[in-house]
Amino acid sequence: MNLKTGLVTKHLIMSLALVVSSLMLQAQDPTNGKALFEQHCTSCHAIDQKLIGPALKNAHTKYDEAWLISWIRNSADVIAKGDPKALKIYEEYNKLAMNSFDFLSNNEIKDIIAYIGEASTAAPAAANAGVTGTPQPATAAETTPSGSSSGNYSNWLIALIVLALLVILVQIFNTLQLISDYTKVKVFNPQYTNAVLMMVFFVVGMAAAIWEFKIHGPYADLPAASEHAKSVDSMFNATLIITGIVFVITQFLLFWYSFIYRGKEGRKALFYSHNNRLEFIWTIIPAIALTVLVLNGFKMWSNITSKAPEEAHQIEVFGYQFGWKARYPGKDGKLGEVNFNLISGSNELGLGVKPEYEKLYKEVSEKVKTLQEEHDFYARNLKPTPKEYVLISENKKKLKLAKGHLTRLETLGKSQSLFSVAAMDDFIPGEIHIPVNEPVQLKFRARDVIHSAYLPYFRVQMNCVPGMPTSFWFKPTKTTAEIRAEKNDPTFDYHLVCAKICGAAHFNMKIKVVVESKAEYNKWLASQKPRFGSGVTEMRADNAAEAEIKNKEIVSIK
Repeated sequence: MNLKTGLVTKHLIMSLALVVSSLMLQAQDPTNGKALFEQHCTSCHAIDQKLIGPALKNAHTKYDEAWLISWIRNSADVIAKGDPKALKIYEEYNKLAMNSFDFLSNNEIKDIIAYIGEASTAAPAAANAGVTGTPQPATAAETTPSGSSSGNYSNWLIALIVLALLVILVQIFNTLQLISDYTKVKVFNPQYTNAVLMMVFFVVGMAAAIWEFKIHGPYADLPAASEHAKSVDSMFNATLIITGIVFVITQFLLFWYSFIYRGKEGRKALFYSHNNRLEFIWTIIPAIALTVLVLNGFKMWSNITSKAPEEAHQIEVFGYQFGWKARYPGKDGKLGEVNFNLISGSNELGLGVKPEYEKLYKEVSEKVKTLQEEHDFYARNLKPTPKEYVLISENKKKLKLAKGHLTRLETLGKSQSLFSVAAMDDFIPGEIHIPVNEPVQLKFRARDVIHSAYLPYFRVQMNCVPGMPTSFWFKPTKTTAEIRAEKNDPTFDYHLVCAKICGAAHFNMKIKVVVESKAEYNKWLASQKPRFGSGVTEMRADNAAEAEIKNKEIVSIK
């Protein structure tokens, strides 16, 4: 009886545990996880595809939840602790460390894991469409019958036929030349043949150019969605028309002259060294035309890079491999000060926030202490092996960098202007929102390499250079809803993309841009929470206390 009771109790406990774990799983929000995944992860990861990082299908079953949370929050820390799973991934992906996401809460990371679990069971096409936020093109397997690869075979067959025809033609001409050399009778005239082929090449090339404009030209015809966009389009069209006419004329003359002045028996080439009048004409006319075009472009460039109107909305855009972060001022209307030395896992933009500075200073101090202890230990080894020598060299390099960082942090700690309330109430949303028909200034920074912020529908582009802030301003004229109606595409979204090849995941580096009415924009602003808002009150108190101490010192001096 006791044995049966024990077994029943055991089964009840196990069932209860399963129900509890199931409820816990259901408590997570895959929808929120999808939004977070698209915001932070899609530049390097997909569900069914290997990008910069591994495909994440079934990652929730391969690794336990606690390990995944630690890895996502700070992969570098997990690697440094010598975790075998972390080291395996680190080595497999060329020692590329994943970005830290210390600012994500445990629940947010669990939501991401829940989304990965949900997407892993979905159809491949649907899963990947959810990851990137845009519909993905059908794969070959989806567009051809099962087990068929006729498309690939036909492409290879065409390539082989073309190659074979070229080889046959070359051999025919070589054979005819041999016959001509042997019989002393000209079987064909190579000068005439080459001249005719030149004209054929011109006609085919022009036909191909016209075809390209007709087929793919519409893809470049993007609706203009900013105040200055139509002026930019007019400038580009004028440039295209002028250079297009010159191109056609010069190319026709080039190939026509090659035909009519081909080599002939008894004709001697004329040596024509120069003609001053012609040289003046073909130098001065293009110079004037190019000067007009360049000055027109410079005028437009100066307009969007000049000082923005006082009422312009200030937004900072931060580029990194491989994504964008947007930062908005809080209720004070001011963007806080930043410094690249303050960048950390929880302070990804390097904002001048005192608590984050103190946390980072402590971390770097401990890192220097640990590396110094390693250095002192290695110093006892007077005859290191080659492998030990590599470790010693790496330790010296890391110690030098860490000490440099610590020195710079100590200097920054004395700054009065860097740490202010302005940075405390700034917020960092997952997408960029801007009001329609109002000026917006985007201020750019880059963390690692040169990126290029490109908003094609607004006709603006700006390089983002590490250590050199850049900016432009513009006035959007069409909301997202209006452009969707114009394009007849209810899923369309504006995106800010990278137009500079900044690395392997450059193609997927983008952030959503929402253009909306002033009322919608104000409602969205009101829903945002400051990134470090919890410390604003304390920081104001600290600043007030410091100010009071300074006033007392001034009074005592007087």
